[in-house]
Amino acid sequence: MGKRIALLILLCIAQASLMPVSSQEPVQIRIDPREPCIAGFPCELNVSVTNMDGTILLSKLRLATPWGLFVKDLGLRELRGGESLRIAISANVSLDSLEGPNFVRAELIYFVRGEVGLRSALGNSSSLMVQRPRLSVSLLASPLSYTIRLGEPLILEGSYRVDGIPREFRPTMIVYVNGIPAVESVMNSTHGLFSIPVPLSVPGSHEVNLTLSYGIGKESKLFTVIVSPGPAGYSREYLSRELNSTKRDFQSLLALYRSAMDDLIPLPGGILSNISAIDSLLAEAEARLGGDLSYEDALRIEELLNRSEKLISTNLKVIVESYRGKLLSELSELRGEIEALARVDEGAYRNLSARLDEIQGRVRSISSGDDVPKIYEEISGEINGLRELVRSRREMVLSDATTLAVLLLSLITISIVSITILILNLWRRSAGEEVS
Repeated sequence: MGKRIALLILLCIAQASLMPVSSQEPVQIRIDPREPCIAGFPCELNVSVTNMDGTILLSKLRLATPWGLFVKDLGLRELRGGESLRIAISANVSLDSLEGPNFVRAELIYFVRGEVGLRSALGNSSSLMVQRPRLSVSLLASPLSYTIRLGEPLILEGSYRVDGIPREFRPTMIVYVNGIPAVESVMNSTHGLFSIPVPLSVPGSHEVNLTLSYGIGKESKLFTVIVSPGPAGYSREYLSRELNSTKRDFQSLLALYRSAMDDLIPLPGGILSNISAIDSLLAEAEARLGGDLSYEDALRIEELLNRSEKLISTNLKVIVESYRGKLLSELSELRGEIEALARVDEGAYRNLSARLDEIQGRVRSISSGDDVPKIYEEISGEINGLRELVRSRREMVLSDATTLAVLLLSLITISIVSITILILNLWRRSAGEEVS
């Protein structure tokens, strides 16, 4: 009988608390009803504030509860007359809270614009239902491997589920290595799958504790993991040597590119963008090598260096081929000039053709390992020398032809004159004989 009377009294108080505040109050405060809160977890309440007249500046919102006083700073937010505002405030419900209705009360601290001094508005007591936690927790997890190499991350995979906690609350996964927190991650939901990489930088045996924390409790899994020394191929010293070697190759590519620009060698448009890409790859590799080197970092550095070397090799070949193409084009033009000598100076033609074939063979054998700009300069000089020789032979042939033409013309002229004189003499002699 006593329990029924007490419950009736509580219900009457709860009903009274939900009645609106007198309209004569300039500022009205009401706590919006919500679903039951769970003991031991934060509980977010919405407080509706209505300003009946004038303009006020909101300073603080206080929430008095059986578990303490909770305060939210409102930053002097402006609220004009006739306006309402809903403010969310969180209260930590004690794990020892009584199950059933618990009474809370909101108070607003504010300024009235144009007036001096703080004012406060107190809302009615409101009933907040609280439930005892009824949780169901499960954690399934294991390492992908209980033995890993140094620098390789330990991967913990599994699933978790926490039922009975507030929807807005998120559990936290914490990994301890030899009792020291190594990884902490807030989960996205109250249930799901997970895969957590854990760095282990010291060889030997390690105790790994995976803990699922959900505010008022936790669930743990314990593992023993062995870390073996990593392979020499993934040591910092080895990767540093590889990086320096690739950087030297990159400098060789840059030097060849600059020489090609100076020599006016026509290059494909993608060369410069490839050089920029190589520079970015090497910068990332150097940054990773300078930090805490993990197994994942080592693999990434190897990948970056391999990609860089392939790009360097490809672009070196392209530039060398461009040098070779320009020289072969000049040789082709020169061969056309030499062919013109075949009919007038066969000996010079044979000698010049042989020298041209020898130069062409050297051009075709140029590779990226050679000093290409130096070879280009030497062969260009030889081509220019041959071109001058061809021009000289052509001028000589033209000079000889001119001399021969003059000589023939002279002979023809002399012959004509001689024949003319002979004819005149014969005519005179014949005429004299007729007179006699």
